[in-house]
Amino acid sequence: MEVGSSQSVIMQPVTVRHLGSRRFEDAHQQMLNLQGQLADARSTAVETLLLFEPSAVITLGSKSSDGDLLVDEETLKTRGVTIQSVDRGGEATYHGPGQLIAYPVLRLRPQERDLHRLLRALESAIVTTLDQWGIESRTDSDHTGVWVQHRKIACIGMSVRRWVTGHGSALCISGDLSPFRWIVPCGIHDCPFTSMEQELGTAPRFDEVETVLAANLLEVFNRMASS
Repeated sequence: MEVGSSQSVIMQPVTVRHLGSRRFEDAHQQMLNLQGQLADARSTAVETLLLFEPSAVITLGSKSSDGDLLVDEETLKTRGVTIQSVDRGGEATYHGPGQLIAYPVLRLRPQERDLHRLLRALESAIVTTLDQWGIESRTDSDHTGVWVQHRKIACIGMSVRRWVTGHGSALCISGDLSPFRWIVPCGIHDCPFTSMEQELGTAPRFDEVETVLAANLLEVFNRMASS
């Protein structure tokens, strides 16, 4: 699924930034700064795709409630997990080492201003990426995200500010998935999670998945990497 039409729209260049392992709070603030700059019509800021592996954090979206946390904040702190409210849609989710977060910060053109299609495009890029490792995945018409059978492997959540996108996707490549049991993830009770490592029996190289996902995201958004 593509946003807009590649036949009628000139592909915009996007700066792809590979941030490596990064404190979630720092990468999130970088995304917010870029989104704010692009939302200013006078700005010369360029569209950017941020890719990073986050520190352990539970993020609370605009639809989160107190019941989404199944353990208290002090317990989370002793386990090295912070809590942060964010401006995306959706409920609570967990981010941590082994996940690949992708934040496409794009200035949407008029023909691209369909929030439902934006979410579906993110899902499509992840499904295509997983397929390249032989992992058969699917989407769910009732919930955003990507599943392998009944197990969730990727979370999706976006924000739009003056038609500039923020936030994006989080794909579980490897790492500890138990923190998902400390919350009601994405508003879904008893939602099991999986990772590429669990599905394949061994963890793929993080940088290889990152490169493939970046290319697939650029394709679904009709963008090209700037030289």
